[in-house]
Amino acid sequence: MEPCSKRNKPATKVDMTALKRDVDDHPDDYQWERATRLNVGQPTIHYALKRLKISYKKNTKTP
Repeated sequence: MEPCSKRNKPATKVDMTALKRDVDDHPDDYQWERATRLNVGQPTIHYALKRLKISYKKNTKTP
């Protein structure tokens, strides 16, 4: 027997298609703003964005 390295469990609190649509409509919003629109908590949005493989990097160069 080999140990299971990842859980194969779908998202239950947030609708992933609604989150994807929200990211497309509002790309610069904070996670807490998305959470209030989708009626979930901010950590839920964080893990859902990780599931969708969406991350935004900050620009480290000053203008």
